[in-house]
Amino acid sequence: MNKWEATTFQVEVPEIYQLETTNSCNLSCPACIRQDVRVKRPVGFLDLALLRKMIVRGDFAGSYFVELQMYGEPLLHPQLFDIIKMVKSTGCKVGMSTNGVLLLENLHVIKELDYLTISVDSVDKTEYKYLRSGKTLAKLVSDIDAVLSLDPRPIVDLQVINFWDCENQLTGLTELAQRKKWDVTCRAVPDCFAAYQDRPYPKVNLSQLCLNPYLSVSVQWDGDVMPCCFSAGKDIVYGNLNTKPLKDIWQNSPARHQLILNMKENYNFFNFPCKLCYMRSPALFHQRMLMENLRKP
Repeated sequence: MNKWEATTFQVEVPEIYQLETTNSCNLSCPACIRQDVRVKRPVGFLDLALLRKMIVRGDFAGSYFVELQMYGEPLLHPQLFDIIKMVKSTGCKVGMSTNGVLLLENLHVIKELDYLTISVDSVDKTEYKYLRSGKTLAKLVSDIDAVLSLDPRPIVDLQVINFWDCENQLTGLTELAQRKKWDVTCRAVPDCFAAYQDRPYPKVNLSQLCLNPYLSVSVQWDGDVMPCCFSAGKDIVYGNLNTKPLKDIWQNSPARHQLILNMKENYNFFNFPCKLCYMRSPALFHQRMLMENLRKP
C-alpha cells in the first residue's frame, strides 16, 4: 500500500470535464474575474501536440463528456475544429460554452459539437449591452437563429447568470425562446464570481464534501491539471500533462492528496480559492446538465 491509499478513494483515471482551449477573450465583461490579480496568468492556446499526446496515452479514458471552456472564449482558438474532432475520436461527447459573440463566423465549427452552451446573461437590451462590452442582444438573437438552422446541430443550452433579478431574467429568456420557437433548454446558473467581486452570494455549508478531488479534473491550456473551474489561477495544481500522464498525476500528486486530507480534517481547506466557492462538486453540475438533455426524446 502506498502512502496515499489509506486516505483517498481512487478512480484509475479521472473525468476531464473541462478542457481550456484558451484563456484569451474577445470581451471585457464587468462581471468577469479574468483581470483579477489572484487568477491572472499568461494568455495562450492549447497546443494540438499536447492534445495528441493526451489521446495516445489514454488521458481521456475516464471521460464521457468534455466541455471546452474555462477562462476564455473557445471560439478564438484557430484550430478549434481540429480540437473537437480529436477529442471526439476518443469516444467522448464534446460540448462548449461561449459568450455567443462569434457564433455566426464559426457555424462550421459549431456543427461538430454535441452540446453548446450560450451565455445570454440578460434579455434586457440595455443590461445585455453593459454586461457584454457593448454588444447587442439583437445580434445574439439573430445568430442563435443561424445556429438552430444547422443540420446537424448540437443540443443548445441558453443560460442567464444569477446576478440581481435572476427569476425575471430566466422568465424573460424562457419567454423569448418560446416566442422564437427555439428548441433549446433555458436555465439559470450561479454567479460564480460573486465572492471575488464582493457581490452577495449564498453561504455554503463548510462541512459539505466536494467530490471533484475524487472524480474529475479541469485542464488549462498549458497542460496544468486543476481540481475544478474555480481554481482559475495556479493555487492548486496537481501536475502538468506535458511531462506526465493524467493517470500518474491523479494517483501520485501531493497537491491532490493534500487537498483531500485537508477536506477530511477540515484543516486549512478553506483558503483561497476554496473559501470563495459556494458550489461544491461542480463536476456534478455538468453531469446533471448533460443527462437532463440526453434523456429528452
